[in-house]
Amino acid sequence: MTAAYDVNASHDLLELHRLFGLTTARDTSRGHFPGISDVPPAIGSAEQNTMAKFGALGFEAAAVTAFGAVGAGIPDLRYVTTRISAAFDRPFGFLALHRHTRLVLAAGWVTDPLPLPEYDGEDER
Repeated sequence: MTAAYDVNASHDLLELHRLFGLTTARDTSRGHFPGISDVPPAIGSAEQNTMAKFGALGFEAAAVTAFGAVGAGIPDLRYVTTRISAAFDRPFGFLALHRHTRLVLAAGWVTDPLPLPEYDGEDER
């Protein structure tokens, strides 16, 4: 048995843009993500909030990362794009690893994923 605890943290990922691989993506002099919009965006903000909690009911951990995009550069339409979709509707496992140490930060196995909701039209998605 251990004492219950919870930890919360917020990070501005652009403060350490080199560490998180965002140096080039934040350059607004040209677009870095072709095919997303008519004016290719660059990263204007990037933040992450995390939490971990251990208590009487077990352990929980979560992380949410959000990116804000800004318009950048002249669109370069020379690329062919492909649309891919994935449905995680069967049991699956996941791991979150620290890149350098390969330490497992979070792991899980989803045995009963929620069914994909059915919609009448594509505009409702």
